[in-house]
Parts: sequence; C-alpha cells; structure tokens
Amino acid sequence: MARILAGGLVALALLLTAACGGDSEPPPPPLYLTEAIAERLYEDDLPQARSLVRVRFDGPVEPVTPRAIHTAFRLSPPEGSPLTGHPLTDLEIETVTIISSRVVELAVNGLIVHGSTLHVAGGALAGAGEEISIPVESQFTELGVVLAGGVLVFGDLSLVEPLAEETPTEADRDPFRIRNALQVHLDERQASERVQVVALALYDGIDPAVVPSAKVRAALAALAGTFADAAVRSLLGVDNCTGEPAAFIGFQEPPGDPELAARVTYAEDGRRILSIRPDLEAAPFELLMPLIAHEAIHCDRLDSLEEEIVASAVDIYLYIHLLISQPELARDDSPLARNFNIEALAMLNSGRAVPESLGVLASPHGREALPESGTTHLSFAELIAASYEDDVDASAPVEPVAQQYLDALAEAVEAPFGSALDLAYVDLLLGRATTFEAISNLLDLFDLVPG
Repeated sequence: MARILAGGLVALALLLTAACGGDSEPPPPPLYLTEAIAERLYEDDLPQARSLVRVRFDGPVEPVTPRAIHTAFRLSPPEGSPLTGHPLTDLEIETVTIISSRVVELAVNGLIVHGSTLHVAGGALAGAGEEISIPVESQFTELGVVLAGGVLVFGDLSLVEPLAEETPTEADRDPFRIRNALQVHLDERQASERVQVVALALYDGIDPAVVPSAKVRAALAALAGTFADAAVRSLLGVDNCTGEPAAFIGFQEPPGDPELAARVTYAEDGRRILSIRPDLEAAPFELLMPLIAHEAIHCDRLDSLEEEIVASAVDIYLYIHLLISQPELARDDSPLARNFNIEALAMLNSGRAVPESLGVLASPHGREALPESGTTHLSFAELIAASYEDDVDASAPVEPVAQQYLDALAEAVEAPFGSALDLAYVDLLLGRATTFEAISNLLDLFDLVPG
C-alpha cells in the first residue's frame, strides 16, 4: 500500500508540473456583457431619430480581426413586439467606437425600444466563443418610438370622409336647451365651481343683438377657464386694438370667400364683425370654441403667415384637449370635425423640439405631416401656410390675444415666455404643454397606426 501511494503522489506531481510549466497560456475567461444603455442623440440641441448605445463588458474588448468589431453587433426588437418587422425596428449600427478597454459605443440609425436585445456575434471578440446578448435599457416604449421617430396614419378613414350637410333644427336655436348643454359640457370637462358660475353668467349676459345665436353665446362662454379665455374679453369687451366690443358675432356668409369657416371683417365704425359660415350652425357648440378662439386673435387689419399658423395651432390644440372629455366630437357630421381631425393628425406628426408630442414645425427626421394623403407637407406649419401664403403681410405685429394664449399656457406648465410670432417657441411650448392623456386619447379615438 505504501509503495502504491508513493508512486501515485509522484505521478500527480509530474502531472501538475507539466500543466504549470509548459509554454502555452490558459485560455481567457469567457467574455460577458454587463449593460447596454441607449440614449437619443441630439444635434444643435434638437432631438434626432438616432441613438447612441453604450455597451459595457466584464473583460477586455479585443476584436479577433480589425474589421470584426464593426460587424459584431446587431439589434432585435423585444420578443412579441408589435413593431417586429416594421422599418422602425429594422435598425442599422452605423459606427462602433471602442471607448475604453471594456466600453464600446454604437451609433444607431433609429430609436430603440426598451427591452430590445443587443447581440454580439460569436467569434468576433476574443473570449466570446458563442453569440452573447443582453437586453437594452432605453427611455422609449414601442409607442414612444412611433411618436418620436415614426409617422402615424388614420386607421379609421370615416373620421375624414365628407358627409352630407346637416340642416339646423329648432333644438339648435333653443336657448334653454343650449344652456343645459353648456352646463353638461362644464361638468364633463370638470370645470371648477367658480368657472361654471362665470361661464353660465356670461351666457346669460351676452347681448343677443350682438350674438344672436345661442350656440355662439355658449361657445364664447365655454372658453372661460381655458387658456383661450382672453378671446371673451377681446370680443365682448374693449380689451382689443379697436377699443370697442365686436359689432356682430354669428352665422352669416364670410365676406369675400364663402369657403372660409369664419372671418373677421370691420364695420364702418371700425368694430369687428365675426362671420361664421351658416352651414356650421348644426355643429355642437364645442366645435365652435376653437373657431372663435382662432378668430379672436385677428384684431388689426394685418395678418402675417406666422399669425395664421399660430391661430390655427391654437384652435387645434384646444380641439385635441376638448376630445379628452368629449370624444364624440371627432365623429360629428359637421365639416368642422373632419377638418379638425386632419389638422390634429398633422400636428401630431409634426414637432421639432418634442417630436413625440404635438408641434408645428417639421420633425428633425423629415416625416410627412399627412402621409398617404397625396400631399407632401412636412409639418403642420407647411399645411396651414399652403392655404394662406397669398393673403398675408410679413410686417404684421404680434396680436395681443395670441400672446395672452401662449403666456397662459407657459404659466400653466412653468415654461419660459416667448413671442407668439416665433414658430420655434410655439413648437416647443405646445410640445411641452401637451399631456400624454391627450395624445393617448387621440391615438385611440382616431385608431392611429404606424405608417
């Protein structure tokens, strides 16, 4: 027994000596990924539809060949993602940069959904004998990627199809029914008790000789308590450039262009006349609110292109937020609803400062405002400008009512104040002031899908 044990020890010693004393080195430990974090890239302080992914390994990054590092990485969307196969998730890694011995940065030509997978090809890096992968951390959900980097289209085209013109009924002119409808509206939008008292008092106090239609009186009164309540003071009071209340606000053919939904002209004494197309009388008074908020901006006799764009942006912003409490407005038979729906989509597909929100300027990556529509407008501003560019004056000053609207919004969201003629400022403010509730509601209501 003793001799056998001694011999075994000698053999073991020789084996260990051979293993430790040879010329070959032990293989490196397997290489693992420890994190991959994606961030949106910015250029000139503007958000881009591009990403930077910082990838960290637990060991040294050593490409097996100089070219291997540039083809080693690929991205795939989360398992079961509704965007699988969509161009938004068919991402290309543009550049690969080794930052340190264990950190690599990837520039990617799109935005990355949280939970996507980063793959490293087997054999590309020393120590990575098989493919290795890790989930990517990102600020964007699938919806965020579509809003910020993609384009949306109507899933339900009935929202923009022309409908037969409605004929007003006695109910459309009954002041008691309209007052009850105003009360219901205030309740549905959860207006405070103070706002409800003010709005109903306004409705009761507006002179029917100036505003004959009960619906128009309700629309004016309902603007109380909104960011656009300056319209009431401007149209019914002396706080405007004419120094006088409006001479008339109601349904009649807009002078000069019967296709216009509404228009401001002037009486002989200089007071304003707000004419609303008669075929809009059958619409719910809530659809008249954005129209009146728009026209109240126009006081002096000079209109700049920026003024028209901002006035249109204001009315669509108001409309989108009205839809939160009254989604049925989007399906009303009035041509106002169809026009507002189209412009709401254009505003959602715009946005330079906050592409995933509402905006007026073209997004940094140049998506169309109304894809699949036969138009080529790249922004809400371009869409509106196409209708007004022959009827504007570049010298027009800022309209006080427009400025009051924007100041009210800025104060509400604690944003900086800026000029109502500065479209970059308006784009930023509307992007910041829009709630996710409003956007989510719009997506569901319009049945919007990635284009």
